[in-house]
Amino acid sequence: MTPSTRQLCLLVLLLILVPAVAASVSRSFTLTGESHTMAAHREHEDSAIVGTYSTKGEILVQDALTTLVLGPLRGHDLLLVMDDHSQRLLDVGQVVTMAGASHTPILLLTQHSLLHTAYLTRHTQGSLLTAILLFHHDPTAFFLLLADNKHWNPSYLVLLCLDPHMNISTVLSQPVIQRSRFILLLQPDAKASQPRLLAYTPRPTDIRHSLKKTTLGVWSADKFHSREALFPPRFHDFGGQVLEVTTLCYDEPFLYLDGKGSCMGGNPDALQIIGNKLNFHPQIIQIDEVVWGVKKNGTWRGMFGELMYKGKDLLINSQNINHDSFSDFDWTYPYWEDSFGIILEVPQPLPQWRNILYPFSLVTWVMVFGTMLVISSALAFLLRSVYNVDDPIGITLKVAAVLLGQAMDDRKMRIWWARVWLMSWWLLVEILAVVYSSNLVAVLTIPVYPSRIQTVSELAKSHYIPSMADYGSFVPEALKSSNNPTLAALGDRLFLDSNLTPFDPYGSLLERVYAGTHALIVSIDYLIFTQHKKKVTRSTYIMDDKLYRGYMSWFLRRNTPYTTILSNHVIRLLETGILAKIYETHKGSLIGKENQVRGDGVLNLGHLQGAFIVLALGLVAASFTLMLEHLV
Repeated sequence: MTPSTRQLCLLVLLLILVPAVAASVSRSFTLTGESHTMAAHREHEDSAIVGTYSTKGEILVQDALTTLVLGPLRGHDLLLVMDDHSQRLLDVGQVVTMAGASHTPILLLTQHSLLHTAYLTRHTQGSLLTAILLFHHDPTAFFLLLADNKHWNPSYLVLLCLDPHMNISTVLSQPVIQRSRFILLLQPDAKASQPRLLAYTPRPTDIRHSLKKTTLGVWSADKFHSREALFPPRFHDFGGQVLEVTTLCYDEPFLYLDGKGSCMGGNPDALQIIGNKLNFHPQIIQIDEVVWGVKKNGTWRGMFGELMYKGKDLLINSQNINHDSFSDFDWTYPYWEDSFGIILEVPQPLPQWRNILYPFSLVTWVMVFGTMLVISSALAFLLRSVYNVDDPIGITLKVAAVLLGQAMDDRKMRIWWARVWLMSWWLLVEILAVVYSSNLVAVLTIPVYPSRIQTVSELAKSHYIPSMADYGSFVPEALKSSNNPTLAALGDRLFLDSNLTPFDPYGSLLERVYAGTHALIVSIDYLIFTQHKKKVTRSTYIMDDKLYRGYMSWFLRRNTPYTTILSNHVIRLLETGILAKIYETHKGSLIGKENQVRGDGVLNLGHLQGAFIVLALGLVAASFTLMLEHLV
C-alpha cells in the first residue's frame, strides 16, 4: 500500500471515530450535570421540608398569640415585648391591629426600648397588666439587665419561646421572671412529629433557690379559654417550705419573749395560722442589735437590713408604712392602726392643807365673796338712805356672817322688802353650803392634782424633755425636719437613749419619767401594755395628743410574688375578728381597765390641815377684834 493510500485510510478512520468519541464525552458530561441537578433538587426538597416545619411552628405561635390577645386576654392592658429575631419571624403588626379593633389596649416594645426608656409604672407592674415576652434567642442577658428595674413586676406574665431547643428551665429560674405572681410559658415541642406548643408554669420548690417546671399540657384555644385557665395559682401550697422571719421580740403585745426565751405574741400566732393554711413553716430569727429598722445614708439597718441584704423572707413586727419602706419593700395590706403616744408622770397632788379651798375654784370663791359684799352693803345702804336705820355697818356684818353659818335675828327687820331680800340671800347661802360640804367630803379622801399636760404644744412649752430609745425609728428625724414649729421644737429638745438593754429597752427612760423630768415617746399599744406590766397606771398617764398616726403592715423583699397571697390571708384574719381576739388573749388581764381611784379613802390629820388652819386664823382675828373693842 502506497503512503498516499495509508494516509487516506487514516483520515477516513478518524472521520468515523471522532463523532463517536464526541458523543460519548458529551453523554458523560450530560450525566454528571444531571446528577448534580438531581442532588440540588433533592437538597431543595429537604430544605423545603425544614422550612415548612419552621413556618408551621411560626404560624402556630402566631395563632397562639392572636388567640391570647383576642380571647382570654381581651380587654386587659397588654404589654408586648419582643427580641429582634422574633419580630422578623412573626407578623406582630397584624396582632396589634386586631387588638385595636377589639378595644384591647396593647403597648408594643422592643427589648432595647424597655431597658432604656422610663415608662409609667402602670405599663410595667400591677394586677391589671399582662406582659407578653416574645423571644427566639436566649434572653438571659436581657433578663439580667431588666432585673435592675425594680418597677418591673407584672402580676401576669406570658413567655412565648420560638426556639423548641432552648433550655427553658434556665429562663424560668431568672429572679426577674419569678417576680410575677402568675406565669405561663409556651414553647414548641422539639420531640413531636407535628408542630405543637407545650404550656408550662413554674412552681417554687424552695422560695430562695429552686423551682419546678410544671406541665399544663398541649396548647389549645379550647383548653385555655379563660384567664384563670391560663394562669393557675403558683402559691396555693408552699409545699412545706421554711420562711425565715426576722424579728425583735420586744414589741408587746405583737411580739415578746416568754419565760424560756422563745419569741411569742399575736403576730407569730397569726403567721402560724396562715402557715398551716398555705403549708409553710415560719422560722423566727432574732437579730442581735436592738434596731427596729432605719435607713441612713442610703443603707438599711436592723430588721429591714435583714430583708434587704441577708435574704430574710418576712418582717412581722409592728412597723408603720412610711416613704422609705413603701419604696424599697413589699408590704401587706395594713392590719392595725397605731400612733406614737407620749407618757408622763402624774403630777404630785397639791398640799393637803389646801383641802379647805378645793371644793370651789378661784373664780367661784371670788364670785361668792363678791356677791356677799354686794348684797350686804346694798341692803345696808338702802336701809340707811330710806329709813334712816342706825348702825348700817352692823347690818352689813350680820348679813355677811350668814355665809359663815352665823344666825341673824330677823325680828328687828320689819320692812317687808328687806325680809324678801334676806330670804333670797339665805336660800343662796344654803345652796352654797350644801355644795361646798358635799365636795369637801370628796376632796378630803381623794387628793387633788394640778392640771395635766395633754397637748403637744403644752409639752413643747413645759420643762419636760421629750425622749426616745435610739432603736432606729423615723420619728426623731421627722420631728427635727418638720415644718410645724411645735414639732420642730420637740425635735430640737429630743433626748435619744442609746444605752439599750435587750430585755428592757425603755427601763432607764421610764426611770426618768418617774423622776418627773422626761416624757417618753413610744407606740401607743406598747405604752398601754407597759403601763400595766410595770403597774404604773396610777403614777403615769398618756397624753391625749398623739404623734404620727399610721398603719402597720408586714414587710417582704421588693417584688416578692406571694405578697398578695400572704396579704389576703392577713386581711381575712382581721375581717373575721381572729386577729383582734389573738391580741386580746396576749394582752390578758393586764390590758383590762382598772379603777383609777387615788387615795386610801381614810381621813387623817393631814386631810384636816385646812380646817385647823382656818380655825387658827379665825381665833387670831377674834382676838384682834376683842383687843380693839377694849381699846376703843
